[in-house]
Amino acid sequence: MTIIYYTSNQEKTEFEEKIRQNILKQTNLPIISVSQKPIDFGENICVGDVGVSGFNVCRQSLIACEAATTEFIITAEADTLYPPDYFTFKPERNDICYRNTNLYVMGRRRNYYYKKPGGALHSQVIGRKYYIKRLKELFKDAPQWNVEEKNFPKERGKKLFNEFEYFETENPVVQIKTGQGMRHYTHSDRTPIYEISYWGKGKKLRKEYL
Repeated sequence: MTIIYYTSNQEKTEFEEKIRQNILKQTNLPIISVSQKPIDFGENICVGDVGVSGFNVCRQSLIACEAATTEFIITAEADTLYPPDYFTFKPERNDICYRNTNLYVMGRRRNYYYKKPGGALHSQVIGRKYYIKRLKELFKDAPQWNVEEKNFPKERGKKLFNEFEYFETENPVVQIKTGQGMRHYTHSDRTPIYEISYWGKGKKLRKEYL
């Protein structure tokens, strides 16, 4: 398993560094980071200031996958906190995307959590060769970079994956919306949750990271 970490470096430097340090605290898996500014995180590939979009997220993911050598990759993003058990999931198949369902979001200017149903790009495990094949299919006849396709590949009338398997970590993955990233919002239940397992009270977590 290799962690692929992709970032447009839009978050505040101090915040993103805390996110990366949390990953290093949780696991010793190899890391390929693909960033738009140079960073000291695993094996770093800097692609330059290519702009922010879903299209470019997927392009950076493809670059990371092609640089990795392991059978599986596991995703990590610059605004998301991962518990240790996220990195210990063992997939049975290498031809499908596995998405974690134990997801929470801390909204912009909020000191509590929302439960996020379903899965998301920021918390998934995939067979590396399968992911490369799928991304190359979606990028057929496309430019190297594109800032217009914010919700790629929906603009092309396609889905990233047509089917998923799901798993649930014991402890939640938490995405923190700061207002600096690509999207200031996310689809989630809007019932405030003030404390969750592993991460504790939202007020304390927000003070620690923001």
